[in-house]
Amino acid sequence: MEQPRLLMPALGGIYRVFAPITEPLIRVVAGGSLAIHGFPILFGETTTAAKFLESVGFENALFWAYVVGVVEFVCGVCLALGFLTRLVAAPIIGFLLIAIVTYHWQFGFAWENRGIEYPLFWAIVVFHFLIRGGGQWSLDALIGHEV
Repeated sequence: MEQPRLLMPALGGIYRVFAPITEPLIRVVAGGSLAIHGFPILFGETTTAAKFLESVGFENALFWAYVVGVVEFVCGVCLALGFLTRLVAAPIIGFLLIAIVTYHWQFGFAWENRGIEYPLFWAIVVFHFLIRGGGQWSLDALIGHEV
């Protein structure tokens, strides 16, 4: 398929320079954001997370707090690095979809109201990496194997 002509051809050089870094940048930010959320759950505020999970109906909330912490932190770090990218994308998407269904759905769409917008957006971003893998600037590519 032929690329559409640019209305401002002078910008083509800028687009070509930055095109290779957009996908790894999105992967690093998505994984890093998850890891930053998961770190305190896993390493300090596990009981706080468990209390929240219990308040929204999860039984064995302490267990689920650890699960959430591991998914967010460990899978987030792996996603950011592009390590086992497809493998870690699946539990991240599962976590986000569960968060949507069990908590955010009741608040509607808008994130300002704790709605589904934010977790839905990140689930779709991570779905991209489930389908496409870590890309050329990933540990998966460096190792030479992907799931």
